[in-house]
Amino acid sequence: MALSSSPRVIDPGIFQIRVVDSWLEAMPHDGKNLLLSDKDRQTLCDLASPVDIREANRSLYRQGDTATDVFLLVDGLVRTSRIVANGNRQIIAFHWPGDFFGLSEHNLYVSDADSVSPSFLCRFSLQALEKAFAEHPALQSLFLVKALNDLREAQHQIVNVSQSDLPSRLAFFLLECAEHPECYDAEQHIVTLPMSRLDLADYLGAAQESVSRALTVLEKRQLIRRLSTQRLWLDTVHLPPFCTLDRES
Repeated sequence: MALSSSPRVIDPGIFQIRVVDSWLEAMPHDGKNLLLSDKDRQTLCDLASPVDIREANRSLYRQGDTATDVFLLVDGLVRTSRIVANGNRQIIAFHWPGDFFGLSEHNLYVSDADSVSPSFLCRFSLQALEKAFAEHPALQSLFLVKALNDLREAQHQIVNVSQSDLPSRLAFFLLECAEHPECYDAEQHIVTLPMSRLDLADYLGAAQESVSRALTVLEKRQLIRRLSTQRLWLDTVHLPPFCTLDRES
């Protein structure tokens, strides 16, 4: 089903571009987001079309579809995934507010994209962006900084998934979720996972039963406490060193 534009009016103030670092002086950041100028925000606003996704598991595009747009997530959560050689689904990334997605190769999307929760997106035509890059060099720098930050996050994910210890992979992911105020209560140290247990398993490259056992391992070590299926208390002091321990030696 094609995505239709929303009648919602886009306010330039909604634009946040999530990064953890920027090496360009012209693209300052606060450790969480790029600090966009009013001109940058207005340029993005002029290029964007609003898209409201009102349900979970709504397909945004499929691997192999003709790539016509990239998307900026403003609110909600989106997953991108691929079907691997053995027929299983591998979730490549969860996209949080401030993330761009819509990677393509040879004008085709390289993954599936689906909403995990009701979401609000800004859609940018690739054709319009190409023209805007020529007219607004700062906009091109913005996208480059974001792309390199996403590449670094992807490298961290590859290292994390390649570890043989599932509890440490899970602990690492829970700490990543705790970086997002949308799902983490910093005062109570409680994370509310917006994704299903199946999504979590497919992201970590494990079976759902294995993820349940890994949660039990973390709970027995008093690193987490399960308050409900989706809500977990985290020991944010001892979880980070647990992620880096070599428990095979």
